[in-house]
Amino acid sequence: TSGQFTIGANLALSEGWSPWGNTILNSAKLAAKEINESGGLGPNGRKIEFVAEDNQVDPSTAREKANSLIESSNADILFGPISSATRVAISPVAAENEIPLLYPVQYEGQVADDYCNEWLFKTGGVPVQTVNPFVPWLVDNYGGQFYMLGSDYNWPNRINSVAKPVLEDAGGEVVGEEYVSLGTTDFSSIVERISQVDPDVLFMTLTGPSPAAIQSEMLNQEVRDQWTEVGLAHGQGSLAGADPASVEGVITCHNYAESMQNEQNQQMMQSYYTEFGDDSLANYMTGPAYVSIKLIEQAVEETGDTSPSAIKEALPSTGFDNSVVGEASFDEDHQLNNDAVAKQMSGDMIHEVIKQFDSVSPENSCDTI
Repeated sequence: TSGQFTIGANLALSEGWSPWGNTILNSAKLAAKEINESGGLGPNGRKIEFVAEDNQVDPSTAREKANSLIESSNADILFGPISSATRVAISPVAAENEIPLLYPVQYEGQVADDYCNEWLFKTGGVPVQTVNPFVPWLVDNYGGQFYMLGSDYNWPNRINSVAKPVLEDAGGEVVGEEYVSLGTTDFSSIVERISQVDPDVLFMTLTGPSPAAIQSEMLNQEVRDQWTEVGLAHGQGSLAGADPASVEGVITCHNYAESMQNEQNQQMMQSYYTEFGDDSLANYMTGPAYVSIKLIEQAVEETGDTSPSAIKEALPSTGFDNSVVGEASFDEDHQLNNDAVAKQMSGDMIHEVIKQFDSVSPENSCDTI
């Protein structure tokens, strides 16, 4: 096949999700630019181009856009989305059309309805990869009484269901657990309630506008030094506009940090800021998105074939000993393994790596792939 190689990006680019959607798209475009400049994909040097569609964080819209990207834009690969609900809507479309879908976002893992879809390649993290090493480390360093506070949907519930037995095994306990509706910004009574319980660790899986809102409320109530704040979705996008004094010191854990000190990542981030501007958002999705496109390049190099079916067959054997995300390989279930890092927010809103953990491989859950 000759001509351009089209990646259909099905992302949330509105509804308050544009910081994440554009960060993912920028990272992928940077990887594609490097591939194009080094000769393109395959023996015919196909140049990668992106067609991006905004799924508006709506499953039915996401499915419609996926069909359009395949049928009208002739996408060779699908890329995205962000929310799990939209991914579950899109992945059957990928399978029906036999088009690989690369998903670069942390998500709920093996309990996902589409986890064993053979056309889905998950390059973002799953709960066990971060929770298993991170929670015992938190107990050792900050104490074992955890108050779990999350947004009320599948990812926070799944994170906590994985975290609770790990916490118990580490000698800790859950002293409070509650979930708030998506979009919640009034945390005044909740912070008062947490303050009365007085945990060692406030373990947050809040998303959307909630992280910035609760950080502001804790600053207002002057309780920030009462416990250690952990926010697994406290990324720079979700904290945009927050007072730095309200977020400095918050700890998180992901499979990637823009400040990771390996040479590949430092070079990539320099190129990223040169390409998109020094004030461009980079976060825990930047590295996985970039690596996703590099894995496509590696799959094509192995086979010399740019067809969707050939890429799908080659992707499980791709991987890097060293990449922007550290070690990266598909061991089981089309789920990428890579290193996890604990990070702390600095006063100038930069995630600084404070601990690097060994990679954790999820148990094999799929008989079909």
